[in-house]
Amino acid sequence: MKTKLLIIIVFLLCSLPYLQAQEPVNERDKRPPSAQMQVDSAARAMPGDTLPFSTNPVRASLDTLPKDTLLPRQRETREISFSKDSLDAPVQYSAVDSMVYDIANQRVHLYGEAEVTYTTINLKADHIIFDWKTNIVTASGMPDSLGRPAGLPEFSDASQSFTADSMRYNFSTKKGVVYDVVTTQNDVVVRGQKSKFVTQEAQDSTAEDQNVVYSSNAIFTTCTHEEPHFGIRSRKQKVIPNKLVVVGPSNLEIMNVPTPVWLPFGFFPIPQGRSTGLLFPRDYQYSPQWGFGLEGIGWYFPLGDHFNLSLTGNIYLKGTWGVNALSNYNKRYKYNGNFNIGYDVRRSEDLEGNISQPKSFIFQWSHQQAQSAHPTINFGGSINIQSNNYQQRVFNDQRVLENQLRSNLNFRKNWRDKPINLTASFNHNQNSNTGDVTVSFPNVRFQTQAINPFKRKNRTGPEKWYEAITFRYDAEARNRFQAKDSTLFTQETIENAQFGVQQRANLGTSFKVLKYFNLNPSVNYDEVWYLRTLRRDFDPTALELDTISDRGIDFVDTLSYGEITERQVGGFEAYRQFNASVSLNTQVFGTMRFGQGWLRGIRHVMKPSISFGYTPDYTNPDLGYFREVRDPNTRDEFDTYSIFQGGIFGSPSTAGQQMSVGYSLNNIFEAKYFSKKDSTEEKLKLFDNIIVSGNYNFAADSLKWSPVNISGTTRMFKGMTTVGLRATFDPYRVNENGRRVDDLLWETENRLLRFDQATARFNTNLTVGKIRALFQGDKEEEIYDAEAELERQERGLQRVEEKDFLSLFENFRISHNLSLNWEGMPDGRDTFFIATNTINCSGSIQLTPNWFINIGNFGYDFVRKGITYPSVGFQRDLHCWEAGANWQPLRGTYSFYIRVKPGSLDFLNIPYNRTNGDGRGQF
Repeated sequence: MKTKLLIIIVFLLCSLPYLQAQEPVNERDKRPPSAQMQVDSAARAMPGDTLPFSTNPVRASLDTLPKDTLLPRQRETREISFSKDSLDAPVQYSAVDSMVYDIANQRVHLYGEAEVTYTTINLKADHIIFDWKTNIVTASGMPDSLGRPAGLPEFSDASQSFTADSMRYNFSTKKGVVYDVVTTQNDVVVRGQKSKFVTQEAQDSTAEDQNVVYSSNAIFTTCTHEEPHFGIRSRKQKVIPNKLVVVGPSNLEIMNVPTPVWLPFGFFPIPQGRSTGLLFPRDYQYSPQWGFGLEGIGWYFPLGDHFNLSLTGNIYLKGTWGVNALSNYNKRYKYNGNFNIGYDVRRSEDLEGNISQPKSFIFQWSHQQAQSAHPTINFGGSINIQSNNYQQRVFNDQRVLENQLRSNLNFRKNWRDKPINLTASFNHNQNSNTGDVTVSFPNVRFQTQAINPFKRKNRTGPEKWYEAITFRYDAEARNRFQAKDSTLFTQETIENAQFGVQQRANLGTSFKVLKYFNLNPSVNYDEVWYLRTLRRDFDPTALELDTISDRGIDFVDTLSYGEITERQVGGFEAYRQFNASVSLNTQVFGTMRFGQGWLRGIRHVMKPSISFGYTPDYTNPDLGYFREVRDPNTRDEFDTYSIFQGGIFGSPSTAGQQMSVGYSLNNIFEAKYFSKKDSTEEKLKLFDNIIVSGNYNFAADSLKWSPVNISGTTRMFKGMTTVGLRATFDPYRVNENGRRVDDLLWETENRLLRFDQATARFNTNLTVGKIRALFQGDKEEEIYDAEAELERQERGLQRVEEKDFLSLFENFRISHNLSLNWEGMPDGRDTFFIATNTINCSGSIQLTPNWFINIGNFGYDFVRKGITYPSVGFQRDLHCWEAGANWQPLRGTYSFYIRVKPGSLDFLNIPYNRTNGDGRGQF
């Protein structure tokens, strides 16, 4: 009993503090609970703690204490209320140096890399004062050891960030005042003497609060220098981050000097990411031929998350104009591409004052599908169609030299575990000089891979010879349009379209003979279908006579007995071709070793091949592939022509029956030498190949031996120069007209071959990296790596580290093409001439970190004895400005500019140029 009484007394003594806490006992406890929590928390706070200045209202009760029937009574639960102006989230703060708490004034002073964080707001400075009574924070810098201001305030919110000399901010009202502020919106820098920013709460709970900055006496610029080199200064400015900058009356300043350029008001969109907006003109132009004009003015449209569209135009006062639509699209892991459509009307005035307005257009499309987009389907390629020399009329760069335009767009479908595939394509070839255009569309091709039709599924034992027989099938349908670029989209072009279908089947095999020889027999069958064929007719009424007078007597001479007319005949026609062949080839190796010295060995690889082929005579009249028409220049002779001539898949061979034996000998020469640099033996290719080939036709009635063709390729100077050689020798002699006659040289002149013609081509591509690698003795593959690195530097405009004088030309490329021709003449003499001899260079020279010399192209044609479209210029980096000039002397065009670097204010530029309409050059 005594023990129980002792336990009850101890329990009551322990519960006494909890019972006393329920009733106010002094004046301190009569203060509002919220104020009591603030003071108590501040008094107990330690550096780095979080002050719970306010929390969401909750119900606090003491009914969580264990109930005991011995207690005299149970206390009722009551609600704790908080001040309405208290913060709705904790404030976190820290300082590296020290923190001083002023309890009397309810402030905390933070020194040395101080930081305060409240919700999405972050403030850093060397000195921060936080007043938890008014929820106002004041920040400023502190002088360093030299007395200079350091640790200036850095403020950041969800959509706002800036640096200022000093600032005040109220966490409750979300308003602040900053002095000498520097804020950045996208690439725009705003510097103001005094700014006030207000946080506007978003109406939508999912959206972020929006900060609005009001500035006075501020300068608006894209220059990041502490003293901006240029800017637009105004008394009042309003900045909505990532959306818009609105300015009142403003003045353009350059180097802190006001200019006469004034703006009554202005607004500049500064969106972050993609948004619809105005595209400022790329250039302001003046041309005596076209007048004043704007280039590149338009509007930008973001079309969803993966597409965008830019509509721009070029407008001149005298009637020259053009429109352009450019779009880029990209879907990760799926596809990417772009297209460009342009239409241009250029005013042109000739020397006699006649004015014309030629029209031209361009359509370009490039599409690429990602490899991982689909396992069996692929679609991609490019289209480049232009009319009326669009690129030479509109552009003024290297594109004016591109005379051949091509397009190739393909759709491919493969089947898993099946050796078949399907291809559909669009092809286009265009010569901008002649205006000839060839469009092939649609093209559909179905083909199989090698199939072994006789291979056993459950094979036991060794493979039989017939199991190695392979079968291939290929079918293609093609439609082709041919016209001039000015008449490409006319009805006549569509009516004259050519259509055809071709089928090919191949049966072949390969097996060993006598252990070292490969025997390859094959059989080929071709079949071509056409819906239109050619007919030629002789018209005797078109008789052409010529009257000749001699001593008063007139003689009549017949120049032509008529003329030939051609017509296309509709209806299905087909021709079929067949040929069979068998070839035998092997390889022979020869090696010669040397024990000492630089040259350690020579290796010669010979790949001889002999074949026999048979082709029927398709000129047989019974087949109906060829017809005869009277020669209009003679009385009784006839010419033979194929009704399939000019077809999309060609026509049958006119060579007659072929029963020929062909021969080929491929030679490869390699050497091994001792490298002192690596103390190892290195391999060197002397000749990549030297091929000798020809044939003998048993079925021919004359000239059974074909000319002997010799060709070879090699590389010199560790791959910098590629050499291609080709020569032809004839076993028959020629007459005085240069035509072959059926007389072997061996029988008439006791020699085997007669020199016919030869060509030698030298293509050299030089870069500083290649030259340096050559003299340093680097390996050949290292030289190619240096070239690839050069291309990467050119694309990224990277400055090459200056190592020596050659480093100035590191972004430089020099190419030289030389072609030498020899021709044998009937009188036995050889004619030598240089067909091609051109040298071209391009690149940039960086003289200093800010000075560049650009060589767009500079070359010389030693055959024509003229310069090949030179284009030179210079560029000067002026920090936030850039200046430059370009000159194309042969085209008669030039340009000079000084402009703000690309960005939100790049419309500030001063261009001066002569356009290609005023140049009147040879292009």
